[in-house]
Amino acid sequence: MKKILITTALIAAILGGVWFSANWHHVSSFPSIISSWYSKEFCSCYFVVSRDEEFCKNIARQWVSISDFQLDTEKQTVTTSGLGRTNTARYLGERKGCVLENP
Repeated sequence: MKKILITTALIAAILGGVWFSANWHHVSSFPSIISSWYSKEFCSCYFVVSRDEEFCKNIARQWVSISDFQLDTEKQTVTTSGLGRTNTARYLGERKGCVLENP
């Protein structure tokens, strides 16, 4: 019985490694999604819809929390960090809304 469990665990680890390697591009993109989504959602809520800061923080909140948040009302930007990645969203105006800046 112990031999079957070890063999099953080994096969699962090998298959997991193959899947992980085959999908590396998608897996490596995940950390950027957290900070970019939060900054874009907050920017749209705050600058486009004109809601207050606390309301927008609740709207943009996610299961994976962010580690840093900066709101610059003068430059109309929102910068957030999460999972080691930092992204900034900038408000471009009424017709264009908020866009992510390229790092």
